[in-house]
Amino acid sequence: MSNNPLKTDPRIKRTLSLIRDALISLMDEKGFDQLTVQDITERAEINRATFYRHYQDKYDLLNKIVDEILQQFQTAFELPPGFEAHQFIQDNDTPPDSFIRQFEQVAEHARFYKVMLGPNGLPGFSLRMEMIIRDSLNRRSMIAQPFDSQVGIPRDIIVRYVASAHLGIIIYWLENDMSYSPKYMATQLIRLHGFGSTHFFKDNG
Repeated sequence: MSNNPLKTDPRIKRTLSLIRDALISLMDEKGFDQLTVQDITERAEINRATFYRHYQDKYDLLNKIVDEILQQFQTAFELPPGFEAHQFIQDNDTPPDSFIRQFEQVAEHARFYKVMLGPNGLPGFSLRMEMIIRDSLNRRSMIAQPFDSQVGIPRDIIVRYVASAHLGIIIYWLENDMSYSPKYMATQLIRLHGFGSTHFFKDNG
């Protein structure tokens, strides 16, 4: 049996969800610097003792939320263990499972991403997202073509260009209220990758 109460007590899960929802809504309204723990507890309708039972302060709360969501974002985009070059797909109409998963993860936490990437969001958040994308694309490129001498454009330039475009498409989707499905967006993204880079960024992972 797990000793972690967060996994066994639905009341604690609900409390944490209320606290986190309160933080995101308040950031959306007035930014992080202007809000206080008192604001958060009033919005979540809990007492301060309950808040401090789980978080040291508002910074601890924000850091834990951001780290958790970005870890999920990274996991969604990972290739399966043992992925090899021959598994890369060859057409622009079959989106990789990992691309679809990434859009699904963003959709699941859409309010969070809209706030963090918006005018009242966390400085540097978009760069953290882009770094996750860059690292994943770089690993994919190394699987597909491990020899830099065989890549027509320096690898770091390709990865930087494609990662920036990749993040830009995610932001566009959020700004337009996710009017397209995750699979549709994943398909368009892989087509854009095909236009802007070589095939080694496309996979079925």
